[in-house]
Amino acid sequence: MFNNLTYEQYEQLMKPLNENRIARRAGGGGRQLSYLETWDVKAHLIRIFGFGGWSWDVTAAELVFDQDTGGKFHVGYKVIGCLSITDLGCTYTEASVGSATLPQRGEAHDMAIKSGESDALKRAAINLGTQFGLSLYNNGDSKDVVKKTLVVPTLGQPETEK
Repeated sequence: MFNNLTYEQYEQLMKPLNENRIARRAGGGGRQLSYLETWDVKAHLIRIFGFGGWSWDVTAAELVFDQDTGGKFHVGYKVIGCLSITDLGCTYTEASVGSATLPQRGEAHDMAIKSGESDALKRAAINLGTQFGLSLYNNGDSKDVVKKTLVVPTLGQPETEK
């Protein structure tokens, strides 16, 4: 059931991922990682669901490690958060561990929490499909992995498509 999801929203969710939105960085083993920036995910949540049509709540942030490495602090936090989409009446909960190594302990803690929170939000958002990076989990591919759904909202759908 789509609750209040409009056909326009559905169309946006089903569009291919714009290559210009994909960020890349070196990963382990010489691999290149493809991902969406957190600001981009938030911008698309606003664009598709509107201001106030979604929310992100951190439900837990637990210190995993805090090491003084002699001049720098290596800190990690496990963050659990819940993405709620008002129009759909659904929530997606995900977790991530974020880490940071910085010369100031407080800034290292702050950055580690932000990193964990950002990754958890992006992991929760992929439940909304390709526009939120789901296809990138397929070896960095931007091609849609959903392609179609069996349930399509009719609200706002052109007469020829109903």
